[in-house]
Amino acid sequence: MPSEAKPKYHWAVRVNYQARAVSFAAVFVTIALHMDGRGYGTLAWIFLALQFLVYPHVLFWRARSADKPLQAELDHLVLDCLLAGIWAATLEFPLSIASTLFIGVSLNNTIYRGLRGTLVALMAFSASALVYVTIFGFRVSVDTDLPVTALCIASLAAYVIGIGNLIYTQSRSLADTRHQLRKSEENYRLITEHAGDLIATLDAEGRWVYTSPSYRRLLSEEALAVGVSALLPVHREDRDMVRAQLKKSVETGESQEFLYRLVASDGSANEFQATVNSFLQAGQRKVVIVSIDITELRQRDKALAIQAHAFENMAEGMMITAADGMILSVNRAFTAVTGYAKEDVVGKNESEFRIALQPAKFYDDIRDALAKRGYWTGITWSRRKDNEIYRERHSVSAIRDEAGHTTHYIVFYSIAGDGKN
Repeated sequence: MPSEAKPKYHWAVRVNYQARAVSFAAVFVTIALHMDGRGYGTLAWIFLALQFLVYPHVLFWRARSADKPLQAELDHLVLDCLLAGIWAATLEFPLSIASTLFIGVSLNNTIYRGLRGTLVALMAFSASALVYVTIFGFRVSVDTDLPVTALCIASLAAYVIGIGNLIYTQSRSLADTRHQLRKSEENYRLITEHAGDLIATLDAEGRWVYTSPSYRRLLSEEALAVGVSALLPVHREDRDMVRAQLKKSVETGESQEFLYRLVASDGSANEFQATVNSFLQAGQRKVVIVSIDITELRQRDKALAIQAHAFENMAEGMMITAADGMILSVNRAFTAVTGYAKEDVVGKNESEFRIALQPAKFYDDIRDALAKRGYWTGITWSRRKDNEIYRERHSVSAIRDEAGHTTHYIVFYSIAGDGKN
């Protein structure tokens, strides 16, 4: 199998295959030594090879190919017990071999099924041995040669040690997993408890399951009690919409985003941008909702919209430039006064289209006034886009940063006379 490929079957299938293949090969050697010279026929030797050398690989192939690999492997453990009982009876119940077979197969079943597995192993082992005895007769020969007894003890000890090491490895892995899970839970708790955003878990009916401490800034403990409807603090005009979004997330499993208002305990309504995701926990559908307070942002947007509306509808022409004279914005009245449309001037320097009709000293005086006082106002001669000359009331204000450096200029224009030269 390529190193990047991952098996689709349960890890127990692979582990049991390795253990079964090695232990059965050892049992094959042990039983072969015991059978040697005792008059067993060719058929017995064929079954011995099939059982302990071929059988483990056949089971591995079957479990790996099964729709439910783990269940298939559990069934194989019971089959091991049945066959072990038959071999114990076939060999006339030699004490060292029979006990090794029974302890090995019962240990496997106990690991995966507990005491119930031990009882299943005992029943399967005994039942198959009883069936064999009923058909072929009951014979007992408990003695084994010293090499066979020693090999049984060594094989059983090695198998038990191997199983113990496997359990130890799994226990360490489980302990590490639990440690990482605790760390993840701790990190999650630290994030949710110190996050400024509102984080909550709701059940499928929209009732509180968990709320982050940030909710306490807005709502009382009674309003946040587990089992209380999370829709109650939602502004009544937004409840139906929020309920529909939660339901959609639960039914489709898709993330939903929406804006809503939450009415705090003091009666104030805060605006939030929410993201909802659904998930399954213990077979029950729940949702996690993360809400970001956008109240200030929305108020700022509204204020900017009002300012933009006022800017655009002022009676005076208005132009905003960078410190180097690059035009950033003009309003509608600017076009009415100068004849230049917004697309004619934005992104260009004022000097490209504002033709100087005053002497150079006049502009030097404007720059001096802006440097000293931060503003200048006066009347100038100007030329419209259609080359018509007109008198213009002209005001300039400098915008400075905290260090006193000029960053922008705001220029106002209005017609000061009849516009004829």
